Amino acid sequence: MRGAMKGPRPNRFHRQPIRIDWLAVLSFCAGAVLIAVGLELFLKPNRLVTGGAQGISIMLSHMTEMQLGLFLFLINVPFLFLAVPRRGQNSAVVRLAALGVTAAVTLLLDPIPPLTEHPLAASVLGGLALGGGAGLILRIGGYTDGVNEAAHWVKRKVPLSVAELIMLFNLLVLAVAGFLFGWEQALYSVIAYYLAYRSLRYMIRGYHKYTLVRIHSLQSAAALCADMKEQLGPAVSFLQAKSAPSASREARGDLLAVIAKKDEGRFREALHAIDPAAVVNMMPFDSPEQSEYKYLH
Repeated sequence: MRGAMKGPRPNRFHRQPIRIDWLAVLSFCAGAVLIAVGLELFLKPNRLVTGGAQGISIMLSHMTEMQLGLFLFLINVPFLFLAVPRRGQNSAVVRLAALGVTAAVTLLLDPIPPLTEHPLAASVLGGLALGGGAGLILRIGGYTDGVNEAAHWVKRKVPLSVAELIMLFNLLVLAVAGFLFGWEQALYSVIAYYLAYRSLRYMIRGYHKYTLVRIHSLQSAAALCADMKEQLGPAVSFLQAKSAPSASREARGDLLAVIAKKDEGRFREALHAIDPAAVVNMMPFDSPEQSEYKYLH
């Protein structure tokens, strides 16, 4: 029997070949360059900010006359530790790499003179470059600004949504920039902020596979779930909240659901037919796993 079992032993140490997603690498590099160009060649020289940690970095760079890339890295790194419990160590490595490359390219562009000194042109071009670059990096799981992670952490302690916290923080940054650089520059900064936001949303919404839907309805949660399941079947997945505050919201019809991007139109039509007064908010999401949504309740 022993002789019959002899043969070539499997190599337990055989490694699978590493496959490189060159499209993701290209997106990563292009995003880092666009962000660096927007910050270093358009926004910073014209004293324009777009909120977030990047806006704080621009103000500190002007106040201390130190390089922007240094502040960009140092301010954002602590927020990575807030993201580790929610996203895992692998995601933290990708985000650290994106942040490091962006900061490095920004440092390389520091000696180059600005491409324009007209504040309106700088706000438009800088905002578009910043938002487009951030969208390219976020599409591959990268990381460009730590305010979002800080907002997720603060949300557990205050009765505000993540979007509301980010908006309040960015308004505070823009107000401080107005006192520091003047209110005319602050108005141009608002233009840059809006264009960065819109270009970022455009880049992400054109890529995501799943949509997270928040529903506010006067109907009971159980009845609403049953009716929507009858209309859409497996195309919709409702998330069950575990905490007491979320449970009370479910009792009056506040729900979270996950649908595929292609089913957004069908979902809106079905919900409108069931409850025309229901309020719906949709946001792009990358993963269908329910563990990704537990911090959103």
